[in-house]
Amino acid sequence: MIFRILALIVGTILVPHMMLSQVQDNTNPIAPRQGDIGVRHATYESPHVGRNAVVTVNEALAPFYHGVASGDPSPNGVVLWTRVTPTDMNSVEVGWRVARDPEMTQIVTQGTATAGSADDYHVKVQVESALQPGTTYYYDFIALGKRSMVGRTKTLPPAGASHIRIAVVSCSNYPAGFFNAYAAIAARNDIDAVIHLGDYIYEYDADSTSYGGRIGIQLGRQNDPVNETVSLTDYRTRYSQYRLDPDLQELHRQHPFIHVWDDHESANNSYTGGAQNHQANEGSWAERLAVSKRVCLEWMPTRLRGSDPIYRSFAYGDLVDLFMIDTRLDGRDKQIENVGPAAPQASLDSLNSPTRRMMSDAQFDWLTNGLERSQATWKLIGNQVLFSPVTTNPIDTAFLFEAVGPLFTLFLRPQLPTLQNLMTSGFDGDTWSNYPAQRAALVNFLQTASVNNVVIATGDFHSTYVFDVPYSKPGTRRPIAVEFVSPSITSANFDESFASIPTVAPIATPLLETLSRTLHNNNPSLKQLDLVRHGYVVLDFTAQAVQGDAFFVDTLFVRNRSERFGFGWRRDVSSDSLRRVTTPAPGKAVQDRPAPSLPTSVVQSSFVPTVLAVAPNPASTLVTLTWSNPIESAVSIDIIDAAGRMYASLSDPFSTAGLRSTVFDVASLPNGMYYLRLNGRDGQRVHPLVIQR
Repeated sequence: MIFRILALIVGTILVPHMMLSQVQDNTNPIAPRQGDIGVRHATYESPHVGRNAVVTVNEALAPFYHGVASGDPSPNGVVLWTRVTPTDMNSVEVGWRVARDPEMTQIVTQGTATAGSADDYHVKVQVESALQPGTTYYYDFIALGKRSMVGRTKTLPPAGASHIRIAVVSCSNYPAGFFNAYAAIAARNDIDAVIHLGDYIYEYDADSTSYGGRIGIQLGRQNDPVNETVSLTDYRTRYSQYRLDPDLQELHRQHPFIHVWDDHESANNSYTGGAQNHQANEGSWAERLAVSKRVCLEWMPTRLRGSDPIYRSFAYGDLVDLFMIDTRLDGRDKQIENVGPAAPQASLDSLNSPTRRMMSDAQFDWLTNGLERSQATWKLIGNQVLFSPVTTNPIDTAFLFEAVGPLFTLFLRPQLPTLQNLMTSGFDGDTWSNYPAQRAALVNFLQTASVNNVVIATGDFHSTYVFDVPYSKPGTRRPIAVEFVSPSITSANFDESFASIPTVAPIATPLLETLSRTLHNNNPSLKQLDLVRHGYVVLDFTAQAVQGDAFFVDTLFVRNRSERFGFGWRRDVSSDSLRRVTTPAPGKAVQDRPAPSLPTSVVQSSFVPTVLAVAPNPASTLVTLTWSNPIESAVSIDIIDAAGRMYASLSDPFSTAGLRSTVFDVASLPNGMYYLRLNGRDGQRVHPLVIQR
């Protein structure tokens, strides 16, 4: 996220020698009983304040610990998803059912699927031709003699749909706080779908100096695994952690998802050929990218498989045509970092190249052809990064200098050219402004093809904006589109980024106000912004108007679903631009019945660790055990063979409750069958492990 980098650099301006500490090495080898088996135990000691908030598995949900989900609806179908946590290495037969009622008595279709190790025991069922358009359904799964929780989903409506409501979300960094915005959306009963515009996970390690790491340690929400996600097992483990979060789990259970990745599903500031957060010592970018896409598709309820492009469209009757685009990994050229007033000419020449691409030509043609053919009243584009042009020059220095006082002014004044350059690069870096030729081509197309009523829903920027997107031709009156930029779920906003830097924190408030004034002064198309609050946007579509309503949560640091209406903007079909409204759009007159409440956790008389995954299995060199401890109690992990002979043992050095991963180096073990044995306070859990080379 470019503005987070901007905040860090501002701090560097104020204290030139300030640097972040290096990432810690979290490898803790142990002395095995036999051979040379290394172990990396992935956990941190958390302050006591966070321990009561640590997520542990709900044993009442076994073996469906990760919940259920649905997505990518069609008029007659939907994708259903779950993951089965196996007790051994065998494939698992999974039954699925779809019903008209939450009690699951009116079954309309059912079938079976197989969960196996190749796909990490995920199940994705494409239900087709058995459902009715515009209808709410309920579904569940059955495996290993257990029934899953019941989920709710909805098919696309037929022509004549009069009211569509879509929640727009992005940027959910697990350690940065609780997913309270997800909980608030899950409680709504008139949402047709949730559009997730990416940064569903973050790839960073769990060190206190990493993005959100310090807060994660305080809250007991450290990233798992503790290392940066690079391998197949790393990404699977990180998604597993996210999907154990009860609020994200409930959001998936109550509403169908339409998701597209942004950068953190792979690595920060990624593009087709690399990423800012991918280093040479992390192996091949092509391999990492392929792994990240594979795991994303395993865990998300999309129709996509393998090499399918993620850009795709959905028709909400003849009211809304939704185009989900990929502005991250499909043909995107590398970002040009220095594009401010002091940028070298070579950077500016590259920036303004007519061949520079945000997306592939194939995707651009798909998008423009779809927009031109659309007969829907509204055309909605699900877009990852800021589309509207933003000017940050000049900075409102009159306010800034008066607000910070003479001492800071004395220091800041000579730094203004550098600060101006950084601000321009911040808003023109990882955005459509870094690809001006293709943005102009899209705007010109909308203009010349007379494509009207275009709404752009955007994520990524960790703050809330509302724009009338201007025409490229001077003198034209009506904006080409409107853009609603959704706030982040938890990822750091400007205030949190500024406050995290000791040298910036004393003037964080005037800096925020300066930025707000600067943006408003220089950008008449900007209607409103909020730089500091977290939440989501609801887009409300009727034949007469579209309204975008921003809702903000009260806190990230206590789990609750309290929220408040922030502001709303409405665009009428016959209007030239947006207008401010003081109340949110009214919900639907008839609302859906929610999926029934989840079963409460099993009342445990004994406490035994839960094994969530052993991967890869068979293994050759490294194997990751992902597990959860139900209470604060000492746990030891043994590797034994079929005869019970012990090859290694690890004692849990922290004895904390919650999720963690342990990585074993088993390169010294001969081929054969072994067992991972977890010894908890009141018993053992054993899982098979095959070594095969």
